[in-house]
Amino acid sequence: MSFSIEPSLKLYKFLTIVAGLLMLLPLPIMQYVGEEGLMAIKSYEMFVRGDLMHPSILGIIWPHSPLWHWPVIGISTLIGWEHIDIAIRLVSVIASWLSACVVAFSANWIFKDKPQAGWLGALIYLSMGEVAFWYGWLGYLDATFGLFLFSSIIILWRAIANENLKWFFISLLFVSLAFLTKNITAYVLFGLVGFVVLWRHKCWHILKSPLFLLMGITALSLPLLWQTFVVPPQANTATTTVNDVLRNFVGYGMLDYLKHWTTYPLLFALRALPVSLFIIWLWLRRKHQFHLDHNLTTLILIILVCLLPFWISAHASPRYLVPFYGLIALLLTGLTLQLNPQHLRQGITLIALFILLKIPYSVVVLPYIKDWRPERDVKVVAEEVMKLTENAPLRSQNDVSTGLAIAAYIDIWRQDRPPVTWYRNKERGVYILTEVEAPSLGQLIKTWRLRGDYVYLYWKAD
Repeated sequence: MSFSIEPSLKLYKFLTIVAGLLMLLPLPIMQYVGEEGLMAIKSYEMFVRGDLMHPSILGIIWPHSPLWHWPVIGISTLIGWEHIDIAIRLVSVIASWLSACVVAFSANWIFKDKPQAGWLGALIYLSMGEVAFWYGWLGYLDATFGLFLFSSIIILWRAIANENLKWFFISLLFVSLAFLTKNITAYVLFGLVGFVVLWRHKCWHILKSPLFLLMGITALSLPLLWQTFVVPPQANTATTTVNDVLRNFVGYGMLDYLKHWTTYPLLFALRALPVSLFIIWLWLRRKHQFHLDHNLTTLILIILVCLLPFWISAHASPRYLVPFYGLIALLLTGLTLQLNPQHLRQGITLIALFILLKIPYSVVVLPYIKDWRPERDVKVVAEEVMKLTENAPLRSQNDVSTGLAIAAYIDIWRQDRPPVTWYRNKERGVYILTEVEAPSLGQLIKTWRLRGDYVYLYWKAD
């Protein structure tokens, strides 16, 4: 008996809903992954300090944008701060769901003559490897930043194509939200896309419109106003962003650049599987001849101009690409809509099977890789630290992911006490967590091997 799926609007809706719901699976299962402990600390400290504008890490104010932390604080207050690990991930899942809605909305606009385009686009987006299996649910700000930046780009395209002030205003609102979520790179990418779309639609005369110019200049003034009135003195969000960018260019040899230039677009396509690889396979095997109309060509150019700043570097992280998977989903939707019935059936079957893989991946594979193997259990170490320190003050000089995860758990397990803060080499009668051996800090109480790092607990006597 052969297994077969017949593509239909009803099936697209069903698979989209299933894919969206399965994104919730890892939320209560996984311990903190990577930077999640850092994100939890920033949100909790903002709440404890009663300061919603200035994130802090171990008591030190950082010039980071605060918007992402506001829904985390709201959800954590609602479900309990002991579940902040779920709250930070739920913000990402909701952002991914909303991004899928934007894909559907955009697909209906771009492919007006295809009534199934919207649901197919949302399905392709939510089934993408990078979205479904990693950054779409992980408690980082990438999914939320991606939602706002992707929305601003696609709405800007529509605003210019239709020469519509309302859509332009909405696009500026979304790019401003993207800035408040992460940094000023949102405006750079927004501007690059704007020039591509102006060129493609031959709408340069829009730049002469006083209202368009006034609205654009007003939106671009937000970073300056934010720096002047919100960012603490002697801190600079632009400097932080520039330093982050330079780290991807400085200190690398030509071989590093060549390797990155070769592999980065391939990595982009690979992480958009399964549909991306299926379309590439059909094209390489000459199983199907694809046609690029004006909209699909514009979409490809938008993707290329967004990819370019990261592609030309030597070491840009794949996470920088998260905002552009919505654009890739639209491109893949346009190409999938051209498939013959047999290939379309194969593509949808592949998506369905890929979605089902999320169940064993979330329940067994990922927890085993991250948490269940020896020397991986952060919660056990955090519990030991609490038992060893009892009621004495706890400080930290451990800012790697494992140390921050330990501090994040301890903060919410003893909410009746102040959060763990950075040790400034002055206090006595305190315990101190470090990532390296530091005999000058006092008596070594215990050492743990944890996720490839070492964690040291010292006692600084009176």
